[in-house]
Amino acid sequence: MSVPPRIGFIGLGIMGRAMARNLVKAGFQVSVYNRTRQRTTEFADLGCEVAATPRALAKACNVVITMVSDPAAMDAVLEGPEGVLSAFSGGNTLINMSTLSPEYTAALAKKCFTAGAGFLDCPVSGSKPAAESGALVILAGGEKKAVEKVSPILRAMGRGVIYAGPAPAGTALKLCVNLIVAQLTTALAEAAVLAEAQGIEPVLIFDALAENPALNCGYFGLKKENILKKDFTPAFPLKHMLKDARFMLAAAARRKIELPVTAAAEALMARAAASGYGDKDLSVILLNLAEPPGREF
Repeated sequence: MSVPPRIGFIGLGIMGRAMARNLVKAGFQVSVYNRTRQRTTEFADLGCEVAATPRALAKACNVVITMVSDPAAMDAVLEGPEGVLSAFSGGNTLINMSTLSPEYTAALAKKCFTAGAGFLDCPVSGSKPAAESGALVILAGGEKKAVEKVSPILRAMGRGVIYAGPAPAGTALKLCVNLIVAQLTTALAEAAVLAEAQGIEPVLIFDALAENPALNCGYFGLKKENILKKDFTPAFPLKHMLKDARFMLAAAARRKIELPVTAAAEALMARAAASGYGDKDLSVILLNLAEPPGREF
């Protein structure tokens, strides 16, 4: 970019915190806002300005990045007299990196256009380890030239940028990718439960996968400790994938197609969420699979 941008980053959760830190590490001037203010302390210590409101952040920055949990959280930071949209006066760019629905994303693009701001639809593929190491894959939607213009910003957070087309193409692609992640996780959990039921150690599944070039998937390695140690410290919380699965099914229903395996995965995730596991790692679905049939949650 010809003029060094001042970046405002909203949403310092598991992913956003790591992404914002990588922007600071890359030398960008970064301001932050988070609804839970205690999460901003480390950024203040790094010399970042901490904004009191989303509007104050947007007034001070020409690029605003959002990385929040869901449409309600987006509405909370975008709308109203203290929201981001109220601060736009032309020349700003909003880069949404949260995973929302395609419909919400399309409507947001129109709101930005009305406000005289640019909009890019850039959700990410990857969980906490990739965010921390700057190895996310960024799935970009919007005007191609606009994506290219901010590519130094995007590449400070990710290993690659996949251009998907006009918004909400980035979000549409993200739902397709997360569909695969959801089903891979379900497959691992079901295989582990089946192994134990047959009297063999689940670790043998991972040993067999590692020796098979066609099945040696990096994602399986990431989830190995979750499955074997039943340690569900969140890299990707269950509640977020459940939200995404519901977006997938809604998108399919609008186009009159069926996603039967995704529907089954959604039901399993919903069961785990009802058991109180929403904030744990997605792999926590293992616990419900191992419960005796017929137990009420």
